[in-house]
Amino acid sequence: MEAATTDRVQRMIDAAAAERFPSGAVPQLVLVRYGDHPVIEPGELYLLVIPGQDGAARDAWWAEHFRRLEDFRAQRLPEVKGFLLTTGARASVGRPPTHILQSTGISLLDPEDDELARGLTPVTAPLGPVDLATLDTLITAGIAASRAEAARWALARTREQPAYAQLSTRSREPGEPQLRAGLDEAGLGQLRSRLDGQVKAHFPEGEVQRVALLQRGDDPSVEPGDLLVRVLIEDAEEDPNLPAWQRDHETVIGELQRELEEQLPGASHLEFWFGENGRQGKRMLRLGDRPDDPARSTQDLTPTHIGLGPADLDMVDALITTGTTASRAEAVSWALARIRERPAYARFGERARELDELKAHF
Repeated sequence: MEAATTDRVQRMIDAAAAERFPSGAVPQLVLVRYGDHPVIEPGELYLLVIPGQDGAARDAWWAEHFRRLEDFRAQRLPEVKGFLLTTGARASVGRPPTHILQSTGISLLDPEDDELARGLTPVTAPLGPVDLATLDTLITAGIAASRAEAARWALARTREQPAYAQLSTRSREPGEPQLRAGLDEAGLGQLRSRLDGQVKAHFPEGEVQRVALLQRGDDPSVEPGDLLVRVLIEDAEEDPNLPAWQRDHETVIGELQRELEEQLPGASHLEFWFGENGRQGKRMLRLGDRPDDPARSTQDLTPTHIGLGPADLDMVDALITTGTTASRAEAVSWALARIRERPAYARFGERARELDELKAHF
């Protein structure tokens, strides 16, 4: 998009924001694209949202006005992928925003456009600049249409290698890692019998339907060696405002997180499902620290959402059970490193640079 076009669109956004939001609550909305923030993929557009407030006031603004903001996006800027909520001026683009929200509703008419509708299991992989550059190179080279698709392509190519076949054989041998809490089935049974009452005690009577303690095999989202605590909240007449619900329950959730981290060190996540099968919304919170590569914790990592199919999940879990990686996220990074080692990958980068040069001549 040319600079003149960008300026014209920005003026239209400013005018629309002034019309749609109450006086005193008009946010600054800035159209941003690939290169402005690492979460933005090639070809994507986001809106940087600057409410002009900080802390609790900013969160309250978000809870009150998000639906108005989403309606504006859907009606006037459907090309926008999502929002980056921050408090800085325009120069803050490129600094980690306070909140990232992607608009990824399921299409009943065209489920191919939505990974959840296709039955893929969501995995959030914190990736560093080198891994993001690898995914983006595959996109600009025409190999994939998104980072998620590029990651699945990389996993599929790695599965074709003889070295992976040997790892896959090892993963089927006895000796899968024990739960990080060191629990056997009897211990899990005892935990399940008391966890329901323990969690319900933190909430008003009747608000929590039941509590589930899940391990690998119970749900495809649970990694080898992990436990997941899922709290199912009763159906509401209207879909709940999840940011507002989380803010109102902040103290209770914090207490519950501390209890689970102390009493259930093998649990990796605390998850809240609203309505039957989570149809009214879901919230997932991390518990404790993962034993990933310590060097990765000091890197500038960007959360990348990837939907994985059964073959992909089998592969990343095989890498975990053989001790090659410590998590599914790390397994995705491992596969991308294998792609970069192949001579053909360098040609993808050359092709992308050639395309950029050709575009510059027009």
